[in-house]
Amino acid sequence: KVKATIERGDTERVAVPKLVNELLRALKSRSLTAQSSANVLWAIVSMEKQMPQLKPLMPELIPMIQLVAKDMVAQAISNVMWAFARCEIDSGASESFFEMLAERAFMEADSFDGQGLANIFWASAKLRRRGAPVSPFLDVLPILSEMVVQRASAMTAQAIANTLRGIADLRQEASTSELGSDAIPILTEMFIKKAPQLTDRQLAFDVPEVALAVAKLQIQPRALLKTIATRCKTQGVLRQMNDWGLCAATWSYTDVFQDAEFSDFQNCLRAEVARRGTISEEMISRSQLGLIR
Repeated sequence: KVKATIERGDTERVAVPKLVNELLRALKSRSLTAQSSANVLWAIVSMEKQMPQLKPLMPELIPMIQLVAKDMVAQAISNVMWAFARCEIDSGASESFFEMLAERAFMEADSFDGQGLANIFWASAKLRRRGAPVSPFLDVLPILSEMVVQRASAMTAQAIANTLRGIADLRQEASTSELGSDAIPILTEMFIKKAPQLTDRQLAFDVPEVALAVAKLQIQPRALLKTIATRCKTQGVLRQMNDWGLCAATWSYTDVFQDAEFSDFQNCLRAEVARRGTISEEMISRSQLGLIR
């Protein structure tokens, strides 16, 4: 079922315990393929709130993932990196595991689609920030950046936002100052083209990531900044931003992009901050670190 349609009653049906038991049996016998293992991991993490009954699979699944990493193709690599970054459970993955996964990513570079590339950049940054030993991926990311250039036109706005954010965070935290130099102009151009078709909800979700990324990259793509300021100064967008998103957009446009050209948008951001009444200047400043409190 589509994740958003799952209701509490669905997770209590007999089929779910049976599914868990069957998967446990397959995991214990080490009979899942690389792709199946990656898909199961992705599903568990994606539905951790809707179906917490799947969590007991994790202690058996993570060793299985490590066992079959050498056989993973692009989609499986992308799913695993995304899930490890999203999951609150420490995977315990070693540097040798990430080295194997990075080697597979290198071999599969031509096979990644736009979403897969976005997952890799976003996840690499988040995992590194958490202290996971993902250094082997730093050698592969420049090659994947070349693939981003080729896939950018087919990427969704969210994929573009996640890729930009991943590049920005990795540049800042891993001292990879040239990472994504070829991809960044293409990604910003593509976001500008997609912005007019985005809903208010999509803008509220994607724009803070893009604004924060270009602020941290210390670049000022005028056309992109003007597009964001023009499209996002309405209440329909600003009121759908979560607190972190509002803080990140506010920090980017009031602390970094202080140009008077954006004064209307800056005032709108500040007005929304004041309306909520719970956001402090410290929260706005900390948003650049991916934090809200």
